[in-house]
Amino acid sequence: MRVASLVLVVFLAASCALAQSPDRGEIFAGYSYINKDFSLISPFSSDGLTGWNASATLKMVRYVGFVVDFAGYYPGSNSGCVGCGESAKIHTFLFGPQASFTLGRVRPFARFLIGDTNMHTAADEAPNGNTFTSTNSYTYGAGGGADVRLTRRFALRGQVDWLHNRFQTTDDQRTQFEIPNVARVSTGIVFRF
Repeated sequence: MRVASLVLVVFLAASCALAQSPDRGEIFAGYSYINKDFSLISPFSSDGLTGWNASATLKMVRYVGFVVDFAGYYPGSNSGCVGCGESAKIHTFLFGPQASFTLGRVRPFARFLIGDTNMHTAADEAPNGNTFTSTNSYTYGAGGGADVRLTRRFALRGQVDWLHNRFQTTDDQRTQFEIPNVARVSTGIVFRF
């Protein structure tokens, strides 16, 4: 709740600064991939997770804006047994400053993000010990990418972010499966307004 209140206050402050910038903002939506499944649904798997990523950026000054970033991933495993299916819902809620500049049709950017990752896991049968001490984790990271302008309002984006979470399991022997650092790659369409 505190994170949502902080985001609202920053958005209100950013909206006051919109008149100072020729580019008011942009909205991004697209495909996302993280290199490791940190939900412990498949602890021995080295496969990553696919999902979605969306963000909104409001320009504060010419080269710097404030970004709010959301992503979702939904891993699942059946473990080869009937009635033993497990699943998880992972959502990240991040925000922070983003700096960008324009070079012809290309707009590179860099950013720093902080926020929260929320994860809920469910098993069809009794829990197998893969439980976390909390369903929320403070998350921070940094990244960047580039937008390639397609038209005046639309661009194609590619970005890479490094994210760190602090999820901990209740069973100390399972800490070997914890993955606090993940790389996230996203691509999609940007709409500028």
